[in-house]
Amino acid sequence: MSAPRPLDDRPMRVAMLARVVFPLHGYGGIERHVFHLVTHLTRLGAAVTLYVQEVDQARHTADDEAARAVTADLHAVRYLRYDYTSPVLPPNGVVGRQINYPWYSWQLGRAAAADARRGMYDVVHSQGLCAVGYGFIRARDSLLRRVPFVANPHGMEEFRTPDRRKWLAYAPFRALYAYGHRMADRAIATDACTRGDLPRFLGIDERRVVVIPSAIDVAECLGHVCPDLRALLRGRLGLDAADLTLLSVGRLERNKGFHVLIEALARLRDTMPPRWRWLLVGNGKERATLEAQARQAGIADHVTFVGRLDDNELHSLYEEVDLVIHPTLYEGSSLVTLEGMVHRKPMVASAAGGIPDKVFDERNGYLVRPGDVADLTAKLRMALARRAQWPTWGAESERIVRTTFDWPIVARQTLALYRELLASATPAPTGP
Repeated sequence: MSAPRPLDDRPMRVAMLARVVFPLHGYGGIERHVFHLVTHLTRLGAAVTLYVQEVDQARHTADDEAARAVTADLHAVRYLRYDYTSPVLPPNGVVGRQINYPWYSWQLGRAAAADARRGMYDVVHSQGLCAVGYGFIRARDSLLRRVPFVANPHGMEEFRTPDRRKWLAYAPFRALYAYGHRMADRAIATDACTRGDLPRFLGIDERRVVVIPSAIDVAECLGHVCPDLRALLRGRLGLDAADLTLLSVGRLERNKGFHVLIEALARLRDTMPPRWRWLLVGNGKERATLEAQARQAGIADHVTFVGRLDDNELHSLYEEVDLVIHPTLYEGSSLVTLEGMVHRKPMVASAAGGIPDKVFDERNGYLVRPGDVADLTAKLRMALARRAQWPTWGAESERIVRTTFDWPIVARQTLALYRELLASATPAPTGP
């Protein structure tokens, strides 16, 4: 195989190594990231082959139309087995994940390496732990090192968890994660404010780190808004009678900080307008605990646990609220923050993960120290005092998303990185 060279007229040939893709494997941030990345690269003329976890037959049949929507324009899709554990062991539990994911990454790496050796790709791009198997093989194969390799670490929650037991349990997982990304020519930091996390947590040479933000598809998000749904949600949630509607969205888990927000709202209840509402969208194991906390705090009449909404419902609901609050304790890039912003909402959000790249004090809201009830209370009080500025803050939120965090922009940046690597032919490291 000859060394890759800059492209002329033919499409950029990309191998995308992933485990999951929306909607075939769920609706989370990584699933959506993979979907939008391959979709927008394809729209820019790239020939993308997606390597991804197989879909169980029952779900594949139910989601046939979704599968066609994901794969229709891709060059090819290659499905691989993920679950190698006992039926009694949850495949994505702490133990199951550490067995299945590394083995999946190894099998994925073998398949992609075999195709790359045949000269099928100009660039190989991995998502998350999918870097490990291919990175290990590539580090020992001079032919593969001629093909540029890009790796996306994503949120790295296992490196940030305050739960000591979980931190210890995932130690092998973190070691593999760090190794795989050190083998790449470039590792992508999804936020400028967190680019230092890659050298710190993963041991990556800072010269190999490049910032390409996580993004949302603005046209898609706004396309989900439906006037009839907006009216239905207003009626169902009683929003026509509200003086002020606050919204939070996320899994109901401790790390999302909703317990901190409940305490802050309780401290503010005497300064709130009489008919204020807080809507909490999402499901999770903390729901009963949060409901009990709201009752004990004396604000249950103002709080609605909405549960999970589909995309049309959620984006229609964003249009009906006044302020979005994201009190997370730790975070990745925070697509929820971008969603609120694209709907022209002022934001109060924790200064965690990539959020400081998106929310700016008194430009489109306020940043808050994660987990600090007093600071969250103070920033909410300041925001409420400046309610006349919320339309201006909302317009700035939308401008930030459209100019920096919209997928067509981010896909072009990714394609530019591929071309830069092909032109420079930077060699990869040959060992750990």
